[in-house]
Amino acid sequence: MTLSRLIFAVTAVVACTFYLATPASAADGDCRKGFVWRSAAPGDKVCVKPQSREQARQDNARANARKAPNSQHGPNACKQGFVWRSAFAGDVVCVTPAVRDETKEENRLAQSRRMPNLPYGPDTCKEGYVWREAAPGDKVCVSPQSRKRAQEENRLAASRRQPGTQYGPNACKQGFVWRSAFHGDVVCVTPDIRELVAKENKAGPRLKVLR
Repeated sequence: MTLSRLIFAVTAVVACTFYLATPASAADGDCRKGFVWRSAAPGDKVCVKPQSREQARQDNARANARKAPNSQHGPNACKQGFVWRSAFAGDVVCVTPAVRDETKEENRLAQSRRMPNLPYGPDTCKEGYVWREAAPGDKVCVSPQSRKRAQEENRLAASRRQPGTQYGPNACKQGFVWRSAFHGDVVCVTPDIRELVAKENKAGPRLKVLR
């Protein structure tokens, strides 16, 4: 056996030991909902369906039994009917050709199954939109102009009230109505703005990165 083949064989044996010893990760934090890290080896964070991770775990457990170490092709040669999985460079776990094809497809789809960059968490708006912030915690996604409008409405709120009426301290002057951007929002605005705000609330979820 040449020195290069000996080094490759030792590396593969060490890698396989890690494969078998590494449990499935529980984090899976950067995968989209419904997907988990494949964990075919330490650091394998390709996002797959849970059944694919289980398949990888089972293939790792059966790895040694599927080898034909006395073959002329080296210590990592597979028995007839099996091929290297090739989930990543140096992956010599023996699997069926169908599993190798599935693994190749998982690698191809990997990026599409990861969570996008969310600098503001799950309420991050799509590019070009911002939180309305009509009040603290108002994370409805709207255009920058709509947020500016909401700020101006808040600034004018007191001047549009008529507190001395039978309708209480938050009653609006004639021609104005409550904005109702959220439960308890009694900022007084014109009726057309209240209708616009209702449309913003309905469209808001579609303007988030995750919807």
